[in-house]
Order: sequence, then structure tokens, then C-alpha cells
Amino acid sequence: MKIAVVSESPTDEAVIKILIDKIAGLASLRARHGGWSNIFRDLSRIINILHYNQPDVEAMVVVMDSDDSPPHESRHDQPGSEDPECRLCRARTIVRVVLAEAKTLPNRAGLKTALGLAVPAIEAWLRCGVDAHVNEVAWSRKLRGEDVSYDRQSLKLDTYGSYQPNTTAAVEAAKRSAENLQLLEELFPNGFGCLLREVRNWAE
Repeated sequence: MKIAVVSESPTDEAVIKILIDKIAGLASLRARHGGWSNIFRDLSRIINILHYNQPDVEAMVVVMDSDDSPPHESRHDQPGSEDPECRLCRARTIVRVVLAEAKTLPNRAGLKTALGLAVPAIEAWLRCGVDAHVNEVAWSRKLRGEDVSYDRQSLKLDTYGSYQPNTTAAVEAAKRSAENLQLLEELFPNGFGCLLREVRNWAE
């Protein structure tokens, strides 16, 4: 199965490929990256390109950081309960609308999709198994004004040894995190958990 990966950066893309391959043992194909705002700008066009022009791509994975926006919550999954400020909810809405409007093509199955939200950033997933204080619940407390032991900059420093992304370090950390998908889901049940469940649903 070929999968298009839509992410914020080449480093994020490398991490996502490792996690998806671990979840489902599937080959990956890069689509686009360039920051969360560009994902929202380009997502409709990317879906249409994949649907109409790349029939060999069977699935699309979209992952972005939440940064300081509201993390996804399980209650958002209920019909009519989406949070317009939640980036995962926004991306899901775009995907749903574009695919609903897409024309049925002969010999073209519907594009499978899986979306995830790294809270607050993909470096948090890379700290899994290293720092138990880094998790979705703690970040939600921080957004409410509580003092927690990390922020987005410290996550980068702890992961890469600097404030700049380092793909080599990210890949090594991703390989370690991928060995314990259960813990990743426990620490990030909504942002990573939804990605995990949607990818696994492809095989059902």
C-alpha cells in the first residue's frame, strides 16, 4: 500500500513514516510539508490530486502540531461537537467535505485517511519512554495556566540537543518510540490514539 504523508516538515515526515510503518507495516510516499498553516491551505488540493491523478496512492496520513491551539478531545468525535479551534477537527472537516464532493472513478477505491495531532508538537511523541511528564494531560494543564515541566522549546532541546530540528536524532527517537505504541497511545490518547486507530482500521 502506498501512503501519502502530509506533514509540517521533512523531519516530521521521517518520524511519521517510521510510526506508520510500525503500526501497519506499510510503504509510505511523501506528499507535502511546510508548516501547519500550509497544510490547511493546500489540503483540499492535495486530496484532489491524490484522488484524480495518483490512483496508486491508496491512503493519506495527515499529522500536524497543536502548538498552543486546543488539543483534540474525545468529545469532539461526537457529531456536531467539533471544536473549530482544534486543528484536528478542522482537518477532518476539510477531508470529509472534499471526499464527499469527489467524483467516483472507475477502478479507483475511496482514498483511505488517517489524521493525527501531535500535542503540543511531534517532539512530544519522541520523548515517549524517556520523560513520562510529557503527555496530553500535562499540556492541557499548561494551557489552563498551570506550571508544567516543559514547553515546546524545551522539547526541541531535549530531543535534538538544540532548538533546531535534526532529522537524524528524530529518526533514532522515533524508532525507540515506535517500539512502544501502547505507551504512546496511553500518553497521547487523542492526538496519537486517533491516528493509530484509523491506520489500523485500514486493515479491517
